[in-house]
Amino acid sequence: MTSAAISTPLAPPPARYRATRDLLVVATVTLITFSVSAALELREWLTDVTRSMEVYQIDELPFTFAALALALAWFSWRRWRQASQELTLRVAAQQALVEREAQYRTLFMENIAGNTVAAPDGTIQLCNPAMARILGLASAGGAAGRNLGEFYADRTLWQTHVDALMTGGKVEAPLLELKSVAGNTVRVIARMLPHRAIDGATELEVYFTDISELHLIQKELAQTLAENRLLSQRYVAVQEAERRNLARELHDELGQCLNAIKLDAVSIREVTRGTAPDLEQSAISIIDISSHVYDVVRSMMQRLRPATLDALGLRDAVAELINQWRRRNAGVECAFETSGDLANLGEVTNITVYRLVQECLTNIGKHASATLVRIALHRHRTDEVSLTVSDNGRGMDLHAKRAGLGLLGLRERVEALHGNLELISAPGAGMQIMAHIGIPSPQAE
Repeated sequence: MTSAAISTPLAPPPARYRATRDLLVVATVTLITFSVSAALELREWLTDVTRSMEVYQIDELPFTFAALALALAWFSWRRWRQASQELTLRVAAQQALVEREAQYRTLFMENIAGNTVAAPDGTIQLCNPAMARILGLASAGGAAGRNLGEFYADRTLWQTHVDALMTGGKVEAPLLELKSVAGNTVRVIARMLPHRAIDGATELEVYFTDISELHLIQKELAQTLAENRLLSQRYVAVQEAERRNLARELHDELGQCLNAIKLDAVSIREVTRGTAPDLEQSAISIIDISSHVYDVVRSMMQRLRPATLDALGLRDAVAELINQWRRRNAGVECAFETSGDLANLGEVTNITVYRLVQECLTNIGKHASATLVRIALHRHRTDEVSLTVSDNGRGMDLHAKRAGLGLLGLRERVEALHGNLELISAPGAGMQIMAHIGIPSPQAE
């Protein structure tokens, strides 16, 4: 039966009209029988004939036949109602079948994913236009008879999939490379499973979703991300080099000039001591201002480039940074622990770890309102160092939008070294920052 024939609305069933006609026939026959019986007095005749058979109660047969006729009429009416209900159900089922067929055609023929029914050896029996497009065929009809295995970029992988399917398993491949008829590489998400047909034969149901464009976009995004990380790493390196040069200039130029001014002021103070009180007081003021400016410059140099990092190494530089922070935040307990060999990590890793600790302590002092801070710096492997900074402060909602760039800067520094940064926090539950930082080879620096 074709779909057009199924889709044609059915004519009203003629069963009711035939039943009415048959009832009229029955009524007519009954009236005719009554008329003939009355005219010929068949009842009296039958009584006379059966009088000798009274012992067999033959005269009761008319009432029995009447009851039988009524029972048969009731039985016929019941069967007619049953047939009518069955017919209604069949019509409804037929209409549902038409709707299901339309849905099937929509899902199978118009789906953006490729659907295929194939024989156990991979011979395509039926496919939709989307599958034909994936395989590079002009139409779905052109795919019939071709083998799915010939479109695999890796033919051995096809045999592996067939073996898995024939043992009752299913295949789900997040990335499968195919070769279209034109020789182009097509990347798809594949799902295959065996199916038992009505005749008992095994069929393969295959679903392909083309992700070639998505894969290309992902590749471009990954390349862009790698370039951005390289640029970020280069930017941080240039920034640290500029800070180092600026700190050196402040130390060599401004520091020496301040020392010279201070020495000259000391000489003026000694020369004018007791003889020119005004000049002596001015010299003392110059000495105080020079000392104050030198302290400010030294603090600036420390922020620009920690001298202890070059002189003492990472462990002692971080310890000195923590001690300075403790003096400024006397009400906060700060514990520091280290393990492993922290020497010879390289300039990039050293300054990254130092800046992470510096930024974390600055954020805790400004925003956390914490009473306990724990800092752990460990080197577990030869190519990685881990840093954990935790506090018991007010915490934060990590999903809320933030205006500051501190955490973003931390993440950029860590990811520039192919590391990862993990934040654990909730309002009122403090914060934990865990960083795993790669150690670049000397050639990379």
